[in-house]
Amino acid sequence: MIHIIVGEEGAQKLGEAFLLDENLQGEVLVLQDKLDIGSLQIEEEKNHDDARNEVWKKISMFHENSLQDRNQLKLLVAKALREEEPVCMWLAPNASDVCAYYWLLPYFKAYPEVLHTINIIGLPFLNEKGQLFYPSHFGQIPAKEFLKTKRLLKEVTLSEYEVDGDEWKRLQDDDEVLRLYDGGKKVSSKPAHHFDILIKNSITTEFQKGSKVVNETLKKISLPFHPAYIEWRLRELITDESITYQGDTNKTSKDFEVKKVGKPEEVIEEA
Repeated sequence: MIHIIVGEEGAQKLGEAFLLDENLQGEVLVLQDKLDIGSLQIEEEKNHDDARNEVWKKISMFHENSLQDRNQLKLLVAKALREEEPVCMWLAPNASDVCAYYWLLPYFKAYPEVLHTINIIGLPFLNEKGQLFYPSHFGQIPAKEFLKTKRLLKEVTLSEYEVDGDEWKRLQDDDEVLRLYDGGKKVSSKPAHHFDILIKNSITTEFQKGSKVVNETLKKISLPFHPAYIEWRLRELITDESITYQGDTNKTSKDFEVKKVGKPEEVIEEA
């Protein structure tokens, strides 16, 4: 079995599960890209990895040209066909995983019996304290709980290739910067400024660290979300002069402070 999973945290838990059950063991492709963030439009002269690296360099000033998801996936598909190994996509209820699933389908459509999923959407698990919870990411699940998921292994059907196969093209045609999870295998496209109101509501009339604003905003978002995206939007609000700042915005959000535009009494008057 060859495994595909999004993100290092989930991959680490999967690796721990391998030590508990050798029947689960196999090669793992860890997808580094979070496809729920950034444009999915790919110009003809660019490949997927190059375009997505450019997206993340715009969002995070500390991003390096490290994404190789497409190149590694093509090698994995070739290996799966050559060695007649099934491929398993681990699918959790979040936009990153669902977008990755849609992105994978065109690569396997010509070989419909190869791709499988382990889909935990809507299923309960036990946390480290033995309490029942519904995880949104595989990184939240204890390694021993992974062993229960083997019975969920399911081949992607021809009808799923037909129904779900158009979703990646739809997300590309939407041409938005943000994609949010809507339950099941549903993802909706949102404009870049979707969370700006939450960011502004986290800013006070007094200067406070940008990192604090980012953390306060993340608390207001109902699902786990990417701090780098919120920090990028915070910098965009500074560029638009929607908020006042002091410090160095070319460094991390801990190195600059922000507040509402105007003196405290002016801000209250405007509100």
